[in-house]
Amino acid sequence: MDPKPSRKEKKIFGLKVKKKKKDSTDLVLANKGALDSEVEASSDASLVQEGETPEDQPLIRRAIKPNTKRAKLQTRIQDSEGKPESFQIGVNITETRQLVGENIDPSVVIEIGDEKKQTSVKEGTNAPFYNEYFVFDFFAHKEIFFDKVIKLTVVHSKMLKTFCVGSFKLDVWTVYKQPGHQFVNKWAMLTNPGDISTGVKGYVKCDISVSAKGDAVQPGQKASDAEEQIEKNLLIPEGLPSERPWARFCVKVYRAEGLPRNNSSIMANVTKAFIGDNTALIDPYVVVSFFKQVGRTSTQKSSADPVWNEQIVFTEMFPPLCQRLKIQVWDEGSMNDVAIGTHYFDLRRISNEQDGDKGFLPTFGPAWINLYGSARNFSLGDDTGELNEGIGEGVSFRGRVYLELTVEILSGGTGSDSKLSRMIKPVKDAKAGKAGGKDAKSSAGGGAGGGAGAADDDKGKAGAAEVLPVDPPPVPAEDDETFLLFGALFEATMIDRKIGDKPISFEFSLGNHGNVLESSVQPSAASPAVTRRRKVLDLPDSSDIFGSSLTVPSSSLLPRDPSDSCGASKSATPPEKPLIVEGNRHYMYLPLEKKKPCASVVSSWEDRTYRLYNSNMLENIAVLFEEGVCVAADLHKKLDPAAEAALRTALRDFCLDARNFIAAAEAKLKAELKSSYLTILDKKRLTMCKQELESMVGEAEMLGGRKTAARGVKEMLQEATKLEQKLRFLVEEPQHTVPDMFVWLLSNNKRVAYARLRTRDLLYSSNREARGILCGKIVTLFLKPPGKRPAALSVQAKLDVYLWFGACSDSSHMLDDLPAGHRPDTEGADTNSPPSYLLCMEQHKFQLRCHMYQARGLIAADNTGLSDPFARVTFLSHSQTTNIISQTLSPTWNHCLPMSSLLLSGDLQHIQQEPPHVVVEVYDDDALGKAEYLGATVAVPEVRLASEPYTPPLLQYSPLHCGSQSGGDLLAAFELLQISEFGQMSLPELEEQEGGIYTVPANIRPVLSTYRLEVLFWGLRELKKVQLLSVDRPQVFIECAGKTLRSSVIQKYKSNPNFTTLLDAIELELPENEHLHPPLSITVVDWRAFGRSTLVGNHIINNLKAFKYTPAPPHTVQLHKPPEVTHTPRPSLTPEPHSVKGLSQEAMETRSTVTLTNQDFLITVEDEAPLPAPPTPKSQPKKKRERSSKSIHRSTKRRRRTIADESAESVIDWWSKYYASVDKQAKQKDSFQLPSVFDKVFDKASPYHSLLSDGVDSLVSSQSDGDKKKKQKGKETLELSYVLPTKIATLKLYSKELEAEFGPFDDWVSTYELFRGKANEDEGTSDERFVGKFKGRFCLYKLSDEDEEDGEDVVDTGHYRVNRGIPPNTSVQVLIRVYIVSASNLHPADPDGKADPYIFLRLGKNEIKDRDNYIPKQLNPVFGRSFEMQATFPQESLLSLLIYDYDLVGGDDLIGETRIDLENRFYSRHRATCGLPSEYSLGGYNAWRDCLKPSELLAKMCRDNGVDGPHFSPGRIIVADKVFTGKTLYMHDDEPVESYEHLSLKVLHRWAEIPAVGCKLVPEHIETRTLYNKARPGMDQTQRRPDTSFSWFVNPFKCFFHLVWRNYKKYIIIALVLLITVLFLALLFYTLPGAISQKIING
Repeated sequence: MDPKPSRKEKKIFGLKVKKKKKDSTDLVLANKGALDSEVEASSDASLVQEGETPEDQPLIRRAIKPNTKRAKLQTRIQDSEGKPESFQIGVNITETRQLVGENIDPSVVIEIGDEKKQTSVKEGTNAPFYNEYFVFDFFAHKEIFFDKVIKLTVVHSKMLKTFCVGSFKLDVWTVYKQPGHQFVNKWAMLTNPGDISTGVKGYVKCDISVSAKGDAVQPGQKASDAEEQIEKNLLIPEGLPSERPWARFCVKVYRAEGLPRNNSSIMANVTKAFIGDNTALIDPYVVVSFFKQVGRTSTQKSSADPVWNEQIVFTEMFPPLCQRLKIQVWDEGSMNDVAIGTHYFDLRRISNEQDGDKGFLPTFGPAWINLYGSARNFSLGDDTGELNEGIGEGVSFRGRVYLELTVEILSGGTGSDSKLSRMIKPVKDAKAGKAGGKDAKSSAGGGAGGGAGAADDDKGKAGAAEVLPVDPPPVPAEDDETFLLFGALFEATMIDRKIGDKPISFEFSLGNHGNVLESSVQPSAASPAVTRRRKVLDLPDSSDIFGSSLTVPSSSLLPRDPSDSCGASKSATPPEKPLIVEGNRHYMYLPLEKKKPCASVVSSWEDRTYRLYNSNMLENIAVLFEEGVCVAADLHKKLDPAAEAALRTALRDFCLDARNFIAAAEAKLKAELKSSYLTILDKKRLTMCKQELESMVGEAEMLGGRKTAARGVKEMLQEATKLEQKLRFLVEEPQHTVPDMFVWLLSNNKRVAYARLRTRDLLYSSNREARGILCGKIVTLFLKPPGKRPAALSVQAKLDVYLWFGACSDSSHMLDDLPAGHRPDTEGADTNSPPSYLLCMEQHKFQLRCHMYQARGLIAADNTGLSDPFARVTFLSHSQTTNIISQTLSPTWNHCLPMSSLLLSGDLQHIQQEPPHVVVEVYDDDALGKAEYLGATVAVPEVRLASEPYTPPLLQYSPLHCGSQSGGDLLAAFELLQISEFGQMSLPELEEQEGGIYTVPANIRPVLSTYRLEVLFWGLRELKKVQLLSVDRPQVFIECAGKTLRSSVIQKYKSNPNFTTLLDAIELELPENEHLHPPLSITVVDWRAFGRSTLVGNHIINNLKAFKYTPAPPHTVQLHKPPEVTHTPRPSLTPEPHSVKGLSQEAMETRSTVTLTNQDFLITVEDEAPLPAPPTPKSQPKKKRERSSKSIHRSTKRRRRTIADESAESVIDWWSKYYASVDKQAKQKDSFQLPSVFDKVFDKASPYHSLLSDGVDSLVSSQSDGDKKKKQKGKETLELSYVLPTKIATLKLYSKELEAEFGPFDDWVSTYELFRGKANEDEGTSDERFVGKFKGRFCLYKLSDEDEEDGEDVVDTGHYRVNRGIPPNTSVQVLIRVYIVSASNLHPADPDGKADPYIFLRLGKNEIKDRDNYIPKQLNPVFGRSFEMQATFPQESLLSLLIYDYDLVGGDDLIGETRIDLENRFYSRHRATCGLPSEYSLGGYNAWRDCLKPSELLAKMCRDNGVDGPHFSPGRIIVADKVFTGKTLYMHDDEPVESYEHLSLKVLHRWAEIPAVGCKLVPEHIETRTLYNKARPGMDQTQRRPDTSFSWFVNPFKCFFHLVWRNYKKYIIIALVLLITVLFLALLFYTLPGAISQKIING
């Protein structure tokens, strides 16, 4: 083809194209089509690369985002750096079985990282039992911690030598991703990694749990205590096969490119001074770490482009219980080795664990991986060294490595081993001499795999990695392409004043291309691979960089030589000195109104863009789907019924987009045979994406077609979020291509700040759906300094940059999406090169008005727990600051900040649609020091052109971010008003106050209405000391919307912490729009002598919606009319299974002849709902009212006592009741039968304790399936029931706190925690800031005109709405009984790994210390203790239960504690005082303990809640129009007795069914409470073994004294004795000669 047309087209590169686009878009598209056709003709694999054939053009028809000129708004300016966190690993070794060996003394060694702990040694057994618990504490970065390997090794100790029986290992991440972050009661299979042919060496039964701070550990289910099937309960993730074969993991390291040419050592700088810059001063080698095995390649001397061609082989079981494989490049130094870069392989991304042909083994490449780390010009003072070791975000490109990963499954047995050994032996011998002394060092520097000849005698050993030579892969011919990165600087502001004193420039770099500070931009000239590539791609006739390149695409993409490439690339903008921003001396800016400097980087990379295109297409689908789900979620939060329709639309669109991608993937898979450079992973990933999307489409269609249930929309949103996560997992491409792009701010020839962008997001494609989301858009970048950044705002500059990246053949489209009003600078520019400047053809004058109204939820920055906030607004070259509001976290500034004479360049239409962004920073003012950063946000102003009528903007909330922490919300509006020719007179006037401050105009401020806020002041609790003095006379201030309501002053807090004046109200002017309501502040002060007040603490409530008053639905009480029909009647109760023989026929008739009218709402009270059947109305015989009324409260359910009864009662006690409850819950959960609960009581009960059953069950026995037949048979039913055994009454077992089941019992008043002091991200600060609690209640309602007139009367007469259902605020005497059953998994507190726990109770000033009854050497003690205490509410309302470790010498150590608010339980409508038993009994193990009997309690509940009833009549009780039927006639001394206690109890169990006032009442129960230790608040990281009543958590933090003294006191005492003896002897020898000589002299 003739090259001239291409040359001609290239001459208009960046110049005439823009003009044509403005005149006719179609012309540009036609040119694009012509260009694409030429590209397609030149390559057989173009379909795989981009899919540009005509049949592929309509791909993903909808999945094209709007063609905006700016990138999507991001309100978060900077993310905080990943900090080390607290983690805890709990390991419980229960037992081992089937150990190999004779007469062995086994013990288990647990090794995690560098920590190692060991169980006790059991002598002479192959199945030892340990039950020992170990805790490992870590403080590390999350990514480093999750890579740690947990290794369990069973060792056999004989004399002085230790033999390894077998080992098992898994990484922390495998445990953490399990349900509840734990493996419970699993068997770890032991193998010998040194000899893979010998099979299983035994099994270790263990529990392993991993938790981070704040993780809620869920109880895990334990297996049956019947004979366990070990093979079915192995310690492997669900879905993995129980028998895992051995496999060889081969990491083939071929070569590296672009490594830094000098390292950071001092000697390197000295050497560089002598030999110059031409020689590379690094000696690189590669270290591969996998599953606690390490292998390293040989060292290549003085090469920045080394070639290794070696493979590192690991032998591990497959699939491995390890997530990541680490690749590190190191530089060998004379003193120490320095890391160059680190990369992690996530095995999940390069494999597929599905069954059948869908799955594939881990595979990678051969492909490049890019390394990132610290800046290449590393200096001694840098703190970025850890970036090279994979911690944190890399700030610079550090080179790339070409490697391959393959996995080969071994068939097992000796045959494969011998085959491998035959292959490995000669290789090792050949390499042994080559490595020399270097390999001797490698085992220390790089790990186990460096020594070449070290493993000659290990046949097929997997313990050490093997290093073998490997042939390099073939280099595909004509494989490279030249790419162009273009950037235009539209705005540069917020430049830090410290770096603005000298001229600055901005560098754009891609890999090593564009790096202006490195001496050699093309370090890869010495690389044989690159040299070979250049020979293939070099062209004799290349007159210019964009010359005859379009005709032959394979030859069009590279420059002639490196020097031309450097000449063509203008990677840095011209240096320019910034100007000071008007109104802010801290910031500077570059004046870029007329000329926008440009930068361009030409680079050459392999043409693997098809990977990026696939990822972009998936990303496009994911972004659109996420936006649709987000819209639906927002509507759902507002309770908008349109949420469901929006979600279904998003799901439908997702299905359409996914199907189109599937069609494209199928087309690419058909064309893959034509492409020689597709790796196995490329093909497998394309197939996997296709299959996964097909599966997700099926899920989405099911979800979209599902009928909406009561919680339908919420569940649909949760399912849609799971689909999002699956889709996001597919987006990331593990095989790298082009490195990330960096923008650096250069000042004084130093790198100051940077921003990093994925090149994939900038990639151009003719298919819009495959184009990067940032390609051809103006991107806002906040440059940050490298290294560790302070907590304050560390932004060094804000840039608006137009970015484009693509092949040089597509460079004519570089300026297609440039905003209108800009054109390339043609004067003096080379028409063959990208422009150096963009000229602004239009400039317009605007005024920005920032209406700063208020903020809420700010971070506390002062010691008082408050802040003095002010806001700083920056826009282009202007910045202004609001006034300072003192001591508040919810300031109302009501301040308008006008910024005049703003010059904006570009087309008016573009400015109106996508104006520049406004940056708002909020600071805390400090009188003495620097203002403290509280948060920042980015907002988009509303543009009003002069030609348009003025409409006021709307106030909107923008989220403030302080690093990764939420900094509250800002309520503001920003408007950008065009200044017309007549000047600012045409703009709306502002309201000016004294001092030149403008307020927010009235038409922008929210419309206010009058609301009444009623406050119930109950009391204050747990107030701590303030300024070393106890709080004595506290008072509460309630502040909202500028008005303050004061409570009464508590005269003596210690005597009575409740308020004397209970109720008060205040009228507020609040916005009619509920979303704009200001926050409410609760402040507590303490009044001291001479009228001084001290701030105690405060609490901010940002959302007032919870306080909105909603009137209760009208409930009509009918006393004389029959109850209304509400649903179909249900049959009455059949006789209970535990009915006695003495029950007469009269009793049966009484039950079966209850008169029912067809207006009754009949509720049959029974254990399980029977089959519905219509009742049979019969006439009701007359009953003797005298007998009924006389015996209504008498003992019931009694019969003649027999000898069997006497003996049974002597056996059955409370423990029987407890284990029967465990048995019952286990039966409800599982179908198997529990063995005898009296054999190994606690061990047998443990697996079932955590299993919960739904609902409240009144009896142990359950009705049989023949209820209907029994009812029809009448008397025969009674005779059949006699055969059933007597059942034991049960109680409810909760495997968590009672508050987790019923809520915090705040239905009567709410509890608000008070805080004081600074709030930051450091751990533990929330508990350190806690100073107490305020108990109160709020009620907010809008006043009508009539209410406003009668407002004062309402307050005077005391008619409040907030106090409905509130008890009197007086002292109450209570009796408290605490039953403590047991504890599990206590933290070891003694050197032997055990503890001696005992109970300590504290309630107010009352303390019970049960030290004498400590349980020695036990981490799972069974206490079985009950305690009784007298208390007075509110003075003594907080019960603290502590577990201490008994110590004979020294103070006892706190293991953990839990606290219970008894007052909340006492007053709650759930009635958490004394739980409702399942049965009513007057004696024996199940005696009724409540002070009120069931009928009295039911009457009290009805009376307190204003419910009609209860109305008692034989066989039924009527409560609030509901009829509850059941047995009320029992036999007592052979006489029938009428009693309503049993039926009343069953009605109470179903109190939740009572309309309007019903709620679930707390049953008789045992709750599980987690123990915490104050040293590490928020850590709930113990392993759960819920075999007892309490699942305890402990995390003690030993101080140095206790740690040293408890562990080493024996040695310390010996050392002290020896020291004293030595001193005594030294003094003796020192003084003795003098004394003797004195005597001699004196004669």
